Amino acid sequence: MKTSGMDIRDTKKRGQWAELRFMSKAIELCFQLAKPIGDTAQYDVVLDLGGRFISVQVKSTSFQASNLKPGNFVANLRHSHGGTGRYYEESDFDYLAVYCIPKDIWYIIPSAVAAHNYAVRVLPGDERNRWESYREAWHLLHDRAPAPLQKKDRFDLYGIIEDYVPPPKIRR
Repeated sequence: MKTSGMDIRDTKKRGQWAELRFMSKAIELCFQLAKPIGDTAQYDVVLDLGGRFISVQVKSTSFQASNLKPGNFVANLRHSHGGTGRYYEESDFDYLAVYCIPKDIWYIIPSAVAAHNYAVRVLPGDERNRWESYREAWHLLHDRAPAPLQKKDRFDLYGIIEDYVPPPKIRR
């Protein structure tokens, strides 16, 4: 299935488009989600599973490497967060979502499997492909909400305020 995203040549815009495609699909599957403001986080979308928060890094590809079997699509996992080109670490996100644009197929991959890879090379329909078991594996997002990872030199702060009552004024 061809989608209009194949025509987006600017990689930043195509990435934003893929994030919107991911969020649309996640909403169709009844996920609650949030989008971090700006692009300084190591992830693109947050899913809320009833108080358990799952971070997702979204990548897309329409690139077919000429040196690989036809139908192989390659998504680069290098990013330039903070001006440094590096590869993702397991603590950067909980799941990687790779969108194969020409085939309209998603791969949902746990960070423990995806991190430290230079790229993800998918070959839709080839059971021998390393990533094929993660094809359309949206159930992983429901079934295996990960325990929060300790993130190096960072911490997460979550808060909920319900029925807020201001503190009483103190007379002096």
